Order: sequence, then C-alpha cells, then structure tokens
Amino acid sequence: MDLLDNYKKAWDNQPEEIKKISALEIYKMTQAKSSSIVKWIFVIGILEFAFMILYTFIFDVSNDEKIMMAMGIYEFVQISQYLTIPVLFYFLFLFYKNYKNISSIDNTKKLMTKIKKTRRTVRNYVIFNLLYIVYIAAIMTFGMVRTPQGNFQNIPEWLIVLIMILVTVIMLLLFWGFYQLLYGILLNKLNRNYTELAKLDQKE
Repeated sequence: MDLLDNYKKAWDNQPEEIKKISALEIYKMTQAKSSSIVKWIFVIGILEFAFMILYTFIFDVSNDEKIMMAMGIYEFVQISQYLTIPVLFYFLFLFYKNYKNISSIDNTKKLMTKIKKTRRTVRNYVIFNLLYIVYIAAIMTFGMVRTPQGNFQNIPEWLIVLIMILVTVIMLLLFWGFYQLLYGILLNKLNRNYTELAKLDQKE
C-alpha cells in the first residue's frame, strides 16, 4: 500500500479541519501521479514516432519499395506516409499539452476534465493508427489483385482478398494488444486517479 492509499484510509477518521488539510494532500499526490502518468504517455509517443522515422534507416526497405512500384501503389503509400507525419506531430503536441496542463492545475474539477481529455486523446491516437493499418492493407490488397507479386501470381483474386483480410485482422489484433499493453496500464492508473478525484470532489 503506497502513501496515497494510507492518506485515503485515514482520511474519514479525522476531524473536519484536519480533513481539509488531508484532502489537499491527497489532491496534490493524485495530481503528481497523474502528471507522471501523462508524461510517460508523451515519452512513449515520442519513442514510437522516433522508431517509425529510424525504421527506414535501420532496415533495408528498397526491396519493399520495388514491389510496391511493380504493383503501382508506391505513390499512394508515400503520400499517406507524408500526410501521417503532421498528424502524429499533432498528437504528440496534444500529449505534451495535456502533461503541462495537468502539472499546473489547482482545481479538482479541472484536473478531472484534463484526465478525461487525456484518455480521449490516447484513444483517438490508437484509433488513428489502427485505421492507418486498415488503409495500408486496403492499398496492398488493391495492388496484389491488380498486379500479383511472388507466390500470389497464381492465386485467384478472391483468395488474395481473403488472405489479405485475414492478415489485416491479425495485424489489428496484434497492434491492439500492443497498444493495450503500452497505454492500457497507464490509462488504468489514470482512471483510478480520476475515480479518487471524483470521491474527493463529492466530499469537499
């Protein structure tokens, strides 16, 4: 049991004047924990973005580019990647803004609102990334049907579509699980802080 839990447990057994002081301490500790969580969300977002940028330098993608050119989808993929970068920058900006706001707020209701906003931002970020996977999969499917490559050259179009749908579903499940592990733990902690703030707000 951490220090915050000890404060909450002893809170109801204290006189009214001491309760006000304890409530302020609980608020400050909850705010500090929430700020730390949102900071980690921001840091993870930066690391994720950095890995995406460095991927093309670490791994040889020239063969993949040749395949996409042969299928006639290289331009579509390139344009989508260029358009994705500012969107990801925007999400990183929101993560940073949420962190700064939570760190400076001194009002319970406002802090609760910012926590809700942070959860919504992370949810939208995950949805955007999953939709991007669907978009790339759709482009790849179109390219494979139009100009089959490698082992797909002798496969009927309907089977190519079916295979790509299955691959897409698997990819979505894998990334969904990854994001749940990566951000889910932090969001669950943030949810607990929100619940404690709600209880604190009712008792003030």
